[in-house]
Amino acid sequence: MSRIIILASPGSGHGKTLVTAGLAKALGGGNRRIRVYKMGPDYLDPQFIEAATGLEVRQLDYWMLGEREIAAELCRAQNEVDDIIIEGVMGLFDGEHSVARLARDYRIPVCIVADASAMAQTFGALMYGLANYDPDVNVAAVIANKVGSDRHASLLAESVRPPLTMLGSIKRDKALAVHERHLGIGAEDRSAAQHAAAAMAEQLTEIAQSLPWGKLRIEEDSLTQPEVQHEGPRLQGMRIAVAKDAVFSFIYHANMDFLQREGATVHYFSPLSDTQLPDCDALYLPGGYPELHLETLANNHAMISAIRQHIEADKPCMAECGGMLYLLESLSHDERCAPLCGIFPLRAKVNERLAGLGYQSLPGTRLRGHSFHYASIVDEPSNADELPRSAYSDGRKGELILREKRTIASFVHWYFSSEPQKICDWLSGKPEL
Repeated sequence: MSRIIILASPGSGHGKTLVTAGLAKALGGGNRRIRVYKMGPDYLDPQFIEAATGLEVRQLDYWMLGEREIAAELCRAQNEVDDIIIEGVMGLFDGEHSVARLARDYRIPVCIVADASAMAQTFGALMYGLANYDPDVNVAAVIANKVGSDRHASLLAESVRPPLTMLGSIKRDKALAVHERHLGIGAEDRSAAQHAAAAMAEQLTEIAQSLPWGKLRIEEDSLTQPEVQHEGPRLQGMRIAVAKDAVFSFIYHANMDFLQREGATVHYFSPLSDTQLPDCDALYLPGGYPELHLETLANNHAMISAIRQHIEADKPCMAECGGMLYLLESLSHDERCAPLCGIFPLRAKVNERLAGLGYQSLPGTRLRGHSFHYASIVDEPSNADELPRSAYSDGRKGELILREKRTIASFVHWYFSSEPQKICDWLSGKPEL
């Protein structure tokens, strides 16, 4: 039976991602098998933890996965690993699909990670409020982060009221300084992440022994089955080329698992450095940051030609966010502009401010995903209002969906298992919405 715990915070920016990485590293020093999850659709925090620990990080998100898939994911984990660490998102009680909801649904103990750098006794009041706000959420312990001194640590510990347990304090340390991540994880970032996680693991050695672990027990026969059954893998024998490199890195592990469960073989390639596509039946261009390597992408004429040939040969292609930008006529960023694949005769630019953010769905289906992008299309077609779009979770019009032959592209990052048949249709060359 697996041990399980949630690391949550009063809000964003309290340092729980680095604590999660450090805890995983501290626990993984022996022979224990560790599984790390991140709540929410985010790619960057999981990338940081993966870079820091070498562990695979998966998402738990009520909107994208749904209750059945979350239960199935946790059920698989309990049969595969010893310890399950779940990093929360935003504040403990924030949002309809909050961390607190997961804690309630599976009776998972919560350990609060809180930045205590600018408070003393008020720390205890804040922790008391979190622990007593919802009696069905088991807030069992707290870790004070960014503590200035032993005296500061004592004041914080004295302020925490039973039955809440103060597990310990993490001292401020330059070795724990990690720049906020707006872009992908490069080689230097990986090295910094590894050093910071190692330093954090040292501070967490004793704390890790005192965590209020819960026990996860999900009976497999209690899992509800999908409403629609199908005969056999729907992508049997298909070869799917997946872009994966320093640009195209926004890939959910669960999506790759989905493709393989449906019978496809996945072949990774790099639009940055490769000059031809793998032998493939379909192409998947995930999200990422094409603006970081714009000239290199634009100058790889052989790859651009290979992708154009694939699409013009009427073979399926699915592109998301950065992958969609790669298929446009050009992309501009920081006064630089480079021509790209030109499948869609549209231009885009990367803005300083966020251009799109939120959960998305495909109207008329159960397909779900999310968008998060700074880029925008600068010359949308005159009939853009008539073209298909995704929908925000609150009902607003979402992202433009582009189609050309058997290619379908948008700013949305889709979660494949939310609507398996639709994804299989798209990758099989049926781009109908």
